[in-house]
Amino acid sequence: MIKDMDLWEQTFQQIITEKKPHHRWKLKVDYNLEVKSLPPGWRQYTKKGFARFRCSLCGRSWVSAQVLILFWMCLKKPYGKVKMRVFGQRCQKCSVALFEEPEFSPEGIEKVLDCLVVHILLKCYQESAHPAVPREDPLREVHVTGPHDAGNCEACLLGIFCPSQSDAKVSEPQTIYIHSSTQYQQPDSKKRKLLLLLSLCVVIIFVVLMVMLGVTGIL
Repeated sequence: MIKDMDLWEQTFQQIITEKKPHHRWKLKVDYNLEVKSLPPGWRQYTKKGFARFRCSLCGRSWVSAQVLILFWMCLKKPYGKVKMRVFGQRCQKCSVALFEEPEFSPEGIEKVLDCLVVHILLKCYQESAHPAVPREDPLREVHVTGPHDAGNCEACLLGIFCPSQSDAKVSEPQTIYIHSSTQYQQPDSKKRKLLLLLSLCVVIIFVVLMVMLGVTGIL
C-alpha cells in the first residue's frame, strides 16, 4: 500500500470538495495503471514530486525530486473517480534491491493533489483555475545532487516518460514535449545568415580579382 494513503484521500477530499461541493469524487490506488490509450471518458495526468525512500534490505535512505505519480480520472456527474499509481525506486547500493514505496511529506501531498484538482477542473469541467500557493515542502531542504537514476527508477524501467527530462507534467494519453518553433528557428536563422555572408564575401573577392586582372591587362 502507498504510505499515508489515508492522508492522500483526506487531502484530496478537502481540496475537491472546496471546488465542487455538489459532486462526489473517490481516490483509490491501482498498481496496474499504465500510460496508454485510455477508455472513453477517462483523462490522464502525471506529476512529479519530492519523496523519501528507505531500503528495506540495508536501511539506507535517500530523497528524490523525480518521483512520478500517474493519475487516471473520470467524471460521470455527479460522481467522479480518480485512480493513482506512485512509482518506486530501488537502492543503488544493494545488488538485489526491491522497488521501495516513496514517502511524501504532508506539504508534498497537498501540492501534488492541488495540481491534480486544477487539472480535473480544466479537463472534466472546462474550468480554469490556478494552484494554491503551496506550503514549503521540508523535503526540498534536503540537498539532492546528481542526475536522475533511471536504472533504479520503476517508471523509467517500464518505459514511462522519465520526469527528469522535463518539468512536472504529462498530459493524456502520453507525454510528448515539443520545443517552441523559435527555439528551432534560431539556429537555422543563424546558419542562413552565415551562408549569406560567406556568399557575399566570395562575390566581393571575385569582383575585386576581376578588376585587378583587368587593370593589369591580363584580361
